[in-house]
Amino acid sequence: MPDIKYQELLENISDWIWVVDEKGVFTYCSENVFDFLGYRVDEVVGKTPFDFMSREEEKRIGKIFFEYVQNKRAIVKLENTHIHKDGHEVLLESSAIPILDKNGKLIAYQGLDKDITDYKMTQLELNKMLSFLKSHQLALDESSIVTKADTKGIITYVNDAFCKITGYTKEEAIGKPHNIIRHPDNSKSLYKDMWKTIRAKKIWKCVLKNRGKLEDYWVDLNILPILDDKNEIVEYIAVRYNVTTMVKQQEKIDNIANTDSLTGLGSRYKLVNDIELSQSPALTIINIDNFSQINDLYGHKIGDNIIKQYANRLSELKCSKECHMYHLQGDEYVILHMHTSKEEFFEMIVQIEKKLNEIKIIINNEELSLSFATGISFEAKDLILQTADMALKIAKNENKSLVIYRDEISLNNEYENNLIWTKKIKEAIESNNIVPVFQPIVNNETKYFEKYESLVRIKEKTKLISPYFFLDISKKTKQYISITKIMIEKTFEMFKNNDKEFSINVTIEDILNDEIKAFIYSMLENYNIGSRVVFELVESESIEIYSNVHDFIKKIKSYGCKVAIDDFGTGYSNFEYLMKLKVDYIKIDGSMIKDIDTNEDAQIVVSVIVDFAKKMNIKTIAEFVENESIFNKVKELGIDYSQGYYFSKPKRELFSE
Repeated sequence: MPDIKYQELLENISDWIWVVDEKGVFTYCSENVFDFLGYRVDEVVGKTPFDFMSREEEKRIGKIFFEYVQNKRAIVKLENTHIHKDGHEVLLESSAIPILDKNGKLIAYQGLDKDITDYKMTQLELNKMLSFLKSHQLALDESSIVTKADTKGIITYVNDAFCKITGYTKEEAIGKPHNIIRHPDNSKSLYKDMWKTIRAKKIWKCVLKNRGKLEDYWVDLNILPILDDKNEIVEYIAVRYNVTTMVKQQEKIDNIANTDSLTGLGSRYKLVNDIELSQSPALTIINIDNFSQINDLYGHKIGDNIIKQYANRLSELKCSKECHMYHLQGDEYVILHMHTSKEEFFEMIVQIEKKLNEIKIIINNEELSLSFATGISFEAKDLILQTADMALKIAKNENKSLVIYRDEISLNNEYENNLIWTKKIKEAIESNNIVPVFQPIVNNETKYFEKYESLVRIKEKTKLISPYFFLDISKKTKQYISITKIMIEKTFEMFKNNDKEFSINVTIEDILNDEIKAFIYSMLENYNIGSRVVFELVESESIEIYSNVHDFIKKIKSYGCKVAIDDFGTGYSNFEYLMKLKVDYIKIDGSMIKDIDTNEDAQIVVSVIVDFAKKMNIKTIAEFVENESIFNKVKELGIDYSQGYYFSKPKRELFSE
């Protein structure tokens, strides 16, 4: 039955392919019969189609089918209903072709069934399929790279497409083993799997690299074992599709994904994949100490140049093929050794860190001295990255240059704590226990409670929990947006019916979040109290995205809102930035206020801030005013407002003076 060879190549399509003998008994069916009828192949072969039909359907189909057999029609086309193993009916569209021997005697029918329970194939689609079935051998030869081989893998047939892509003539290929196109990049285990599969009378599929006479190429390969009537393998047919262009495009995409665009080192994506491929890896994370200050003082362009300088040096220090360098994020680099001893790796990292410390960074004719913190891990590959990160965190927290991870320094307790707080935050949101508290901001001349700052807490029974315990965790677990929206709405609701001015903290992260911004604008629209709202920008946050901040301020000021810079005197502290944003208040950071009555240096710095603010018509607010002595000094320095426990701690209700 020569046509069956090519027919079986269609096993990869979704249709169920089968063969019945002249008596209507299944002698073959493809494994996807299970998808159609719920039976295994061995439960179908040896039975007839009528064993899977109702009595009425058997009579109807039997009459039609055997009329076709007797007349030896070219093709049988009919719709019929089979009974699935679980009892439900399956409507199939069957197409069958008679197989004749060389004397014209009918010996079998081969065909395919399509499940049309949920839909019916259009006539055009059916015609296309029937046409394909009639001409599949021609189509395969025209569109695919086709070869045949005997049971030992010796080539017995090649088509023109094979000759065109490989550069071999038919005479050069036929009689040779298939390994004339085997590429050395392919592993021996791949071919062992191939032979194991096809000798088990199964189709083997793979995308792999082949070798031609002139150039390499990639193919999507299907190898089908061809069986005789005794179910013995007589030959193999291989059908390949040229996917060289697609693979090269994928290689370009992979190269982009695997390469950090700034440094040219490996990306985090490549690092994760390389760790998976490693045997006994060793890994270190190297972090530049206080690098954010470089970005703040000199800008990101200079910061990026420094990142690239260190990356170039790391590339030069690569010690072996099994040692790989990566730029993880920001100012962090990773070195991964796929297979090495702990002693050798440790010594290598010590030498690399020494070389990095020798690099001279010159900015504006000044030489900067940069230091590093390093975390090393030799743990199992599924834990190695996170444990190296733990070691790095310990190194930074304890001001050490290098820490090797060991179980005793595990941060698992910290992670367990994060999980506990994640659950608490979720429960607080669901039970309406995210609450604002209010701390008064006092006019230093009148001591009148003129304004309030709204601060977030979690209410837990009789306790109010500080954001110190949960706010950072909420950002990692995507609960922060919900907390922010709850705080804004509850604060607006509290102040909607009085004449007090109130402030709400927002971060650069909030300003960059379209959902939070849209919510703020809708609250201002709905409550119409914008003239009493002050948005406090956390001054220590990154401010490099000036245009986004400016646009936000312009929008909220259109509602009459005011703007304050919180914690001024820490972080960036850029006076030019204040002028650009046209802020209304400067809140002087508590670290400079808490001992201002005795600290002369703090008094000098605060005096400069106050003088600048007065010239710019910006009001000043002192935070952490804890006692009368501090309050008197704050007044003496000309600060307009005070906030602190000297007047009141934050409470859930508003105050009366």
